[in-house]
Amino acid sequence: MDNQVLRGFAACSIFQSADKTQLAGLLEDAGTRVENYPADSVIRQQGQRYDELIVVVTGRIEARIDDATGKGITVEHFGASTAVATAVLISSEPVLPVTLIAREDSILAAIPYEGMLGIFTREPMVLRAYLANAGDKVRFLAEKLRLIRFDSLRKKIAGHLLSLASSQNTENPRWRYSREQTADLLGVARPSLSRELSQMAEEGLLTLPDRNHVHFRTTVLRALLEEL
Repeated sequence: MDNQVLRGFAACSIFQSADKTQLAGLLEDAGTRVENYPADSVIRQQGQRYDELIVVVTGRIEARIDDATGKGITVEHFGASTAVATAVLISSEPVLPVTLIAREDSILAAIPYEGMLGIFTREPMVLRAYLANAGDKVRFLAEKLRLIRFDSLRKKIAGHLLSLASSQNTENPRWRYSREQTADLLGVARPSLSRELSQMAEEGLLTLPDRNHVHFRTTVLRALLEEL
């Protein structure tokens, strides 16, 4: 198997615990297939059966929900060495709820469902990491749905930060996601999120001591949510 593909899998959180000396054989035995997509091409359509796990080796893909009019919203982005729709693959009805689009030239690897079951049998730690990943995706989408009720980006940020403060029991919590993932969570582009955070910091609503933490007073953000 190509070294670039192996490096992509070795860096993927699901496969990091696998025996690296056996990884190539493990993936080949599972029937792994490599696919190449140019930027802006459709990888899988919403409503299509999802019976293979897709892992992004290189590039960047977008998960988008479209309606009957052709309009839609971006749900999430997947960069290199990330697995796509892990929860969907193991669901009772594995049908994609999103369309997957390559936003850069991308190399993907697809592992059939039966092949993944074989990997789980041979590498129990991969199964453990897979289930954790699927659970994290469910939590991400649940938080995204919870924040939809807020009518502005500022209130969505405040609602998410209050959730972080509650779960970590501190007014100086760590960000749960990367900046790009947080932007996906809030349904905006990353530059829009950065601008709003900078503006909130200028107004004294929060401070950003480093890239990993944010500091605020919960009473201030709760008051913001109560504004009309």
